[in-house]
Amino acid sequence: MWRKILLAICALLVVCGASLPIARVLVRNAARGKTYSDVSKMPRRRVGLVLGCPKRVPGGGSNPFFENRIQAAAELYFARKVDFLVVSGDNHVQSYDEPMDMKNALVEKGVPKDRIYLDYAGLRTLDSVVRVKEIFLQQKVTIVSQDFHNQRAIFLARHHGIDAIGFDATDVAPQYALKTLVREQFAKVKAVLDVYVLRTQPHFLGQKIAIGYPRAVLDPNEAPQLAEMMCAQLPNLSNFNEYFDPALARRISSEVSDSNAEGYVEDDTFDALFRLGRYSVTCLADHLTDTRWMPDPRTERLLGALVAGDVAYMVLGDIGVPDFLPELAHKRPNIMRMDEYFVWCSQGNHRQELRKAVRMWLKDHPECCGDSSIELRAAPAQPVFRKSPDQLSAARERFSHVRPGMNADEVVAIAGTPDATDTLGARTAVEEHAHRQNPGLLNIASGNHNENLAFIYFMERWTDEIGRRDPLRDRCVILYFSGQGSLTRMFSNVPGIAPIFPQDEKTWMKLLWGEASEKK
Repeated sequence: MWRKILLAICALLVVCGASLPIARVLVRNAARGKTYSDVSKMPRRRVGLVLGCPKRVPGGGSNPFFENRIQAAAELYFARKVDFLVVSGDNHVQSYDEPMDMKNALVEKGVPKDRIYLDYAGLRTLDSVVRVKEIFLQQKVTIVSQDFHNQRAIFLARHHGIDAIGFDATDVAPQYALKTLVREQFAKVKAVLDVYVLRTQPHFLGQKIAIGYPRAVLDPNEAPQLAEMMCAQLPNLSNFNEYFDPALARRISSEVSDSNAEGYVEDDTFDALFRLGRYSVTCLADHLTDTRWMPDPRTERLLGALVAGDVAYMVLGDIGVPDFLPELAHKRPNIMRMDEYFVWCSQGNHRQELRKAVRMWLKDHPECCGDSSIELRAAPAQPVFRKSPDQLSAARERFSHVRPGMNADEVVAIAGTPDATDTLGARTAVEEHAHRQNPGLLNIASGNHNENLAFIYFMERWTDEIGRRDPLRDRCVILYFSGQGSLTRMFSNVPGIAPIFPQDEKTWMKLLWGEASEKK
């Protein structure tokens, strides 16, 4: 009898001893090439899944595993590698709440609370991983934990049809992590058994939770009206990124549920026109003959003095309209130089010829440029902020008194304190923290324009983060000031508040550089 029991124990020990290295190899191979420790090398994913653990160790001190995961998740968010975080942990009793502890810690790091979703049923790693797909509807996810834990989570994700990568939080010193590391070896065995033998499922599923804001939505009549407003404001388009990838932008827009709310605004005018897609091509074509002078929005100033019609043509190209200039100028596309474009467009009625060619092409291609990344219907959700009719009327009156050349104090005296500001140059730690949460007022071309201060005033807002504002739905006024302290221009997508943009180069240069502009 005892002999049989001893043999059974020996056999069990042999099986356990063999299963440990087998499980370790299976888990490691599943995660090979899918974990990262350098945030700059991380692929961008819409959602990060932060795996839970206790905030405190049994003695009452802080848990380094918890602290390091929170730090890694915040780093991932502020590096713009994820847009939302799901914090998943144990909350099986009212007095123990891992998800809320993680959310509070992330908010203390500066992550906006509306970017954090709580999963109270992450009782085990398997539950957290499967629920991010089944409950939070994510097929791709970045998992945040220590490397050993990420490997196991990615192994489980792979076998449940989830495309997962891991961002490794800083490891904990071995003397503080020995118990956890030993337990992890057996957790890997359990993970292999769950996948290949037991077919284990989460303890709880439940109601689906959609992550993110509703898609930008407009009334069918509102889209062309907004496009007209933005086309008329082309001289306020101050950032045309030569490295912008339209195909990638459309793919990202189609993959996520809340479109532009996922990323940071590069330029309010351009972003709105691009996202309006085929709803903006008609007015852009009309503006091909628009010869208003405007500042060069390109990152690097190249040949030619741009006018609004030139920028309209650039935007049409990004939206999907082909280049007609080589054919019209009787040049081969591969040899037509940029300076030849400006020379050709400035002669005779060439701008009218270009507009005619674009209009004919649009007529023959009514499905041009794909669907817009917005839904043309009434918005079902409520904004997070909206001025009352009386407040909006008062704002229209105040902004009607704002003029180019005013300094920041004069503008504040008229328009009131802005909702957010942005500056270029050195910042204090507090200013840098605020800038990280509210970026995007001054874009990458601001240095060329000597603009180093911007104010934003909201009339209606659909998101809490200024940098992730939605130029299609948010109604705001943005004022830009030069290094000389002068108001240079004003963006407005608020009906009844007229934008301000430079009328000619001489006036613009004086606003930017003061009297020194005569020497530039």
